[in-house]
Amino acid sequence: MKLQEIMKIQVKSVPEQGMTEHALYDPAKLDMQREDVRVEPFEVDAFITLADSELIVRADIRSPIKLVCGRCLEEFPREIKTSALYSYHVSPADVVDITEDVRQEIILNYPMVPLCRPDCKGLCLQCGQDLNQGTCEHQQES
Repeated sequence: MKLQEIMKIQVKSVPEQGMTEHALYDPAKLDMQREDVRVEPFEVDAFITLADSELIVRADIRSPIKLVCGRCLEEFPREIKTSALYSYHVSPADVVDITEDVRQEIILNYPMVPLCRPDCKGLCLQCGQDLNQGTCEHQQES
């Protein structure tokens, strides 16, 4: 499946019964990275319907991400799964770009402090030893 960069909906192409869309998006140009978060290409399944002058979009978003643990600094994978409901006041000639709304939905689901696991021991404050892999002489002293 080809990676897409933007998510646009042509209002005049939405049938009366609604429509579904599935696409894979490239996060590279969407400014979604953080020092401790790297977003992989993500999927959006959308059901799009038109009710009078309202375009309603229900988006199911699945975004694999790579995080850096806030304690041990090891990279680990996670997946963000979220749903969102968007509503736009439109006219038949409009083209609605939902890219920014989906982008923000993913970013809002980033963990505040990523942890590879709840019991991560982190690093030794003196020598930097990953305490998940074993103790160091500083840990034995305290």
